[in-house]
Amino acid sequence: MPSTIEQQTMNGLIVDRVGESGPCIVFIHGSSGGSWYWHPFMEYFADRGYQCYAVNLRGHGPNPRLPDLGNVTVQDYVADVRGVLDELGETIVVGHSMGGAIAQVIAQDPPLKAAVFAASAPVAGVKFHKPPMNVWFALHGLKSIPAMIRKTAIKPGYRVAAKSVFNCVEPERQRELWQYLTPESATAAVEVLKGSVEAELRDVRIPMLTVVGSEDGTTVPEMAREIAEYQGTEFLELPDHGHMFMIEPGWEQCAERIEHWFTQVGVGVESTV
Repeated sequence: MPSTIEQQTMNGLIVDRVGESGPCIVFIHGSSGGSWYWHPFMEYFADRGYQCYAVNLRGHGPNPRLPDLGNVTVQDYVADVRGVLDELGETIVVGHSMGGAIAQVIAQDPPLKAAVFAASAPVAGVKFHKPPMNVWFALHGLKSIPAMIRKTAIKPGYRVAAKSVFNCVEPERQRELWQYLTPESATAAVEVLKGSVEAELRDVRIPMLTVVGSEDGTTVPEMAREIAEYQGTEFLELPDHGHMFMIEPGWEQCAERIEHWFTQVGVGVESTV
C-alpha cells in the first residue's frame, strides 16, 4: 500500500483512504478484487484536492475471509457500500466491473453527487455480452458451473485473467496481479450473468458516466454502450485500454479524462471552490 494511503474501519469493513478535504469519491472494486487496484487513482485525485475512499467488500482481503462467501449476494455488497456512504454523506461513486453494477443500484437513492460505471457489469435490462472468441473465458465459465450449483466461492484461473482481465497490463506484471485476486461469491456471479440485479436510473437526476476500454476483454464496449443507453448516462471509451485501465500503462490519461468529466458536470474541485 502506498505510504500516503491509510486504512480505517467503516461499516465493519476495512476502507482505504487518502486526502483530507474537497469532493469525496468512493471507489468500489469488482469481482475477486480489492481496494488495492484503485490506489493509483486514489493518489491522483487526492493530489488534485479530492478525498478518496476505496471499499473492501465483505470476504475480500484485508477483511476476514467468509466461510459462506459463495452465498453472498449483490445486495449484500450494496449494503456494504451504503453503510460506508452513510458515514460520509454526499459523495461521487465510482464502481468497477461488478462494482459498477453495485454502483448502479446505489445510484437509485440519494445522497450522491455523481456516479461513474467503469467497465461495468450489466443490470437487468442489459444482456451480458460474452467476449468474442475468448476460449479462456468460455473455459472458465464451464469450470465455474459446479461452484455456481453448490454456491461456493470461485476465482478465475491465471490464463483466463491474463486474456480477459489483464490483457492490456504489461505481461511481466500479469501473474503478480493475478495473485492479488481473491475468490468471489458464485451467487453474486450468477445474479449478474442472469440479469437479476435490478437498477433503473432513467429518472435519476445526478450526472452519470459509463466508461469502458476499447480493448476490454470482460466488459466488451458494445455492452457498455448498451448500459449507457439503458441508464441514460454519458459514455466514454478509452482507446487502447482494457478492463483494468486504472493500473494499465497510461492510466494517468484515463484518470485525467474522468477528472475532466467531473469538472464538466460541476462536481469537481474547481466547481466547489
